Amino acid sequence: MLSLLFIITAIFSGCSNDDSKPGCFQEDNRKILATINNIEGTISQQCSENFIIIPNEKVSNNPVGSFFPCNLNDDFKVEGIQVVFSGYIYESFDTEDICADFFEIIEIRLTE
Repeated sequence: MLSLLFIITAIFSGCSNDDSKPGCFQEDNRKILATINNIEGTISQQCSENFIIIPNEKVSNNPVGSFFPCNLNDDFKVEGIQVVFSGYIYESFDTEDICADFFEIIEIRLTE
C-alpha cells in the first residue's frame, strides 16, 4: 500500500504547471536574448496600430529601442500611460522589418 502511495505521489509531482516559463513567440523558435527588470517606460500606439512600450532610458540588448509585448493586458493599452515593466527580449530575424523588439511581459504596473 505504501509503494502505491509513493507511485501516485511521484506521478502527480512530476506534472507541474510552471507558469513562470516563457510562453510567447515559442512557435517562431525565437531565442530569449535578455531579461530586463523594473524599467520605466511609456505605452504608445506608434507601431502599425499595435501597442508598444518605449523605455524612458536606453536598454542594452534592445537594438530597435522599443518593445512589442505579446501579452499586454487590455488595461494597459492606453496611449501615454507610464509603466514599470520587466520581461524577456526575444531575437528577431534578419529578414524581418520590425518597429519594436519582440517582448514578453513578466510584470507590469503603473508608475507611482
